[in-house]
Amino acid sequence: MFAGRYLWWMLMGIGIFMFAALSLDYITWLTIQLSGCGDMSGACEPVLRLISGVLKPACIWTAIGVLFTATLLRLHTLSLIWFWGPIVAVWFVASTPILLFVAADAAALTQPSTLAALPVALLFLAAFVAYLTFVLDDGDLLPLAVSVPLRLTLRLTAVYCALAGLAFMPELSRIAGTLLDMPALSVIIALAQPYLQTVLTLGTGSMAPAYAVLAAFIAALAASLLPHAAAPQPSRSTIMPRRLRR
Repeated sequence: MFAGRYLWWMLMGIGIFMFAALSLDYITWLTIQLSGCGDMSGACEPVLRLISGVLKPACIWTAIGVLFTATLLRLHTLSLIWFWGPIVAVWFVASTPILLFVAADAAALTQPSTLAALPVALLFLAAFVAYLTFVLDDGDLLPLAVSVPLRLTLRLTAVYCALAGLAFMPELSRIAGTLLDMPALSVIIALAQPYLQTVLTLGTGSMAPAYAVLAAFIAALAASLLPHAAAPQPSRSTIMPRRLRR
């Protein structure tokens, strides 16, 4: 998936999500007002069940699916799927609870407490998606084909964020135990998460180390877009002697 098509699909997914989070509640209210079912007790229940219980969750999960699938296809096009695919999958899983919460109550996004509780995985995901939108498929400049220190920084910070997303996801133990039908796994994850949180926060209990890693990740992504950060291509003068020697 090329950059233009990827941008189009990402805007489509964001549009579907915003429609479900912001517009469906007003559509529900307008439907109730126009139908007049509010005058009779229980008459609006089928409409509420259809819009709030079926249509809204379907739109939200469709939007998340579009964003996730488009990102994986973009990574496949850029030949980055093997390392970054699992990382992005973890970021999406860690970001899904807050996305569902915001979709259920969009007004909560304006509250400082909600903004402070945004998972760091969502911030990493937003930065990486923006990078995938800007990087071009010109055939000469490979994405993330930067110097070894920058490439190592990108991978280490990405792995850190994936671990942080799993460590600070309270629903992880319940989801894993339910999907795999292994209650013991839920207990193990619930016991391991506090220790992993302590390691990732360097024992401070603060998210400051995670935000510092996020800053390093964004800086490395920005540096990889610079022309001098690209992997040097062999010049024509060095290619010709090689062909002559053959």
